[in-house]
Amino acid sequence: MKRKKQKLSVCMIVKNEERFLKECLQSVKKVADQIVVLDTGSTDNTVAIARQFGAEIYHYQWQDDFAAARNASIKYAKGDWILWLDADERLEADSVEQLQQLLKPETKPVAYLVTIKNLLPDGKHFKLSTGHRLFTNYKRLYFKGRVHEQLVYSLAQNKGEERLSKITLLHLGYALTKEEQRQKDLRNRQLLLKMVSEQPENAYAYYTLAQNYALSGDFEQALHHYLIALKKETFQLSLKRQLLNNISEAYLKTNQLKKAEQFAQQSLQLSSNQVGAYYLLYQIYWQQQDYSRAINWLQQLRQKNQAALQKQFHLENDILLDDKEIVLTLGKIYLRLGDIPRAESYFMEVIAGEKTPLPVAKKIVHYCLQQNEPVLALAILKQMNGVADVEMLHVK
Repeated sequence: MKRKKQKLSVCMIVKNEERFLKECLQSVKKVADQIVVLDTGSTDNTVAIARQFGAEIYHYQWQDDFAAARNASIKYAKGDWILWLDADERLEADSVEQLQQLLKPETKPVAYLVTIKNLLPDGKHFKLSTGHRLFTNYKRLYFKGRVHEQLVYSLAQNKGEERLSKITLLHLGYALTKEEQRQKDLRNRQLLLKMVSEQPENAYAYYTLAQNYALSGDFEQALHHYLIALKKETFQLSLKRQLLNNISEAYLKTNQLKKAEQFAQQSLQLSSNQVGAYYLLYQIYWQQQDYSRAINWLQQLRQKNQAALQKQFHLENDILLDDKEIVLTLGKIYLRLGDIPRAESYFMEVIAGEKTPLPVAKKIVHYCLQQNEPVLALAILKQMNGVADVEMLHVK
């Protein structure tokens, strides 16, 4: 007998998301059998855009509780499976087929961990996280948490199964203006403070509150709450490793370098297949002006980063860097140390192959000139594709 096709409901909560929503819905239209959009009070074209994609629109009075809104949205789901998204997320094209392959009948609750690539404000690097975004439409599964809502608690209560997937979402939410990010951080902080007050033994609540303080640059408060989370923690391996890295970063930002190194090393002891701890150790030794050790950690960082880019191992709750930026940094360090041959070698690697973007060309040439190395600057220019002469770079 032919097996009945499993249907997918995409569920979202939105408010004034006209900037992001079209591309989000475009990314899932091939795989979604139903799109549920729970609107919490949009005053722009959000609802009209959702209707263009055949979405079912429901209106909801906001209650300062993301879990409550998320639970309201999934009540309308008719599919066998639910995928939940935010408007500033996109299902990556190469994940569509992978998602379809996972839509199979299940006899128990199942939730798949999905990788979320959070684009950082520099537009080049990604902070990676994971979440239970795809799960069976099992009526006793629900979200918990005023903000950074989680399905994991109800999954455990109902003896459900957590599985890994190769599905990837691109998240653009960190690529906001400073004012947009400030408003978002303040809104989330109030909800997180409520969550900590309501759930004083919840390590994840302290962890996410600490992340909020770190995003706004208050690393003293971030460190305070990270250490509380560490005392209470019951996290899976990847999140425990990220907690240690976050503590290391907070100590680094507050210039407590020995403690920063201690926690980065603890993170490496948990797992060497990561990027974050290597990046932190590079920064720690750079800040101490111990350039030989900084270079050593940066080279190890590059090896791990390349392996992750080539999917030789799976990254969870980590960072993923632009390889050419790492190479450019190595070139700059060697130039600063006066090792011209090695600097030139790394710079040549940056510009090799494809046409070099003009901003990259400017960055390399100007840095060479700042270090009083005009001969190297000219050597780089001669090798560049698409850069005709010095005048184009405003070099005199």
